[in-house]
Amino acid sequence: MKRALSGITPSSTKGLHLGNYLGMVKPAVDFQKTANCFYFIANIHSLNTVFNPQEVETNTMNIFTEFLALGVDTEKTVFYVESDIPAIPSLQTILNNAVTVAELKRMHAYKDKLQDEIAPDQISMGLFSYPVLMSADILLFDTDIVPVGEDQTQHVEICREMARTFNNRYGDVLKVPELYVKKDVARVPGIFGKKKMSKSLGNDIPIFASEQEIKKQIMQIKTDPARIHPTDPGNPDKNITFTYFELLAYDEHKCEDLKDKYRKGAIGDVEIKTIFYEFFLDYFSEFRAKKTELLKDKERIHELRLRGAQKANEVAIPVLKRVKTAVGLA
Repeated sequence: MKRALSGITPSSTKGLHLGNYLGMVKPAVDFQKTANCFYFIANIHSLNTVFNPQEVETNTMNIFTEFLALGVDTEKTVFYVESDIPAIPSLQTILNNAVTVAELKRMHAYKDKLQDEIAPDQISMGLFSYPVLMSADILLFDTDIVPVGEDQTQHVEICREMARTFNNRYGDVLKVPELYVKKDVARVPGIFGKKKMSKSLGNDIPIFASEQEIKKQIMQIKTDPARIHPTDPGNPDKNITFTYFELLAYDEHKCEDLKDKYRKGAIGDVEIKTIFYEFFLDYFSEFRAKKTELLKDKERIHELRLRGAQKANEVAIPVLKRVKTAVGLA
């Protein structure tokens, strides 16, 4: 059985949103049936943007809990927190010597900061070396498959290149992972259209927020701009609500009926969004209830974190030893 590894950065107090679920969590849960899975909360990565220590810890445990609520099974999966694995930053230090500054400058995260008119000298080393830390996350566990969204494919490719560079110098030490992208859900559009759903952009639909907050976000979903009145004919392709219906596998016949009514001007945008809001709450109702139940026993959640760290370290420590031996640091 191949080993699959994936992680998510706990960079916001808002928790997981629809894009996280479709692009990362749902595929990760599905992978548990066919792969030896290693999933983690990348809280070291969050230090690039979150500078409040209490917020870092709170966000970490919140996302950890939400993953459990959404179906990550600790009996089948090694589920851990990045900072609980000391070998990760150690491997990152070694991998710094297997990549060039020029290669890191080609990374999207770095280029995006330059487009924000931030001077290169003001970009943190943490953000600049983000791909190296991500590579350490992956290579430390002899990963076979890395399921990621389309926006992360470049980072996996540079990870593969670092592994090849390292192996060319020291022999067949690091396993070169394969990339897996589920293209139909890898990039979920935000409620305003065009850009990917993101908490930082405010264009997300949070899964575990209050019903009021969820409804507020859904009612802001971009619709056909040419449609002025509810009775005007509309184009379903220009109403992102229908995209979400399809991504969450809403009843196909009901969806086609709604689209037909929309084209004929027989249903308004508010009504469409209200139907989706009710469907959204129903779809995630068991997950939301599960989180509430989990939070009644926080000690149990902490125990699961410790158990996951122990299992992950049992794999990570020998790999780091193998790497250190190869470079002469054993």
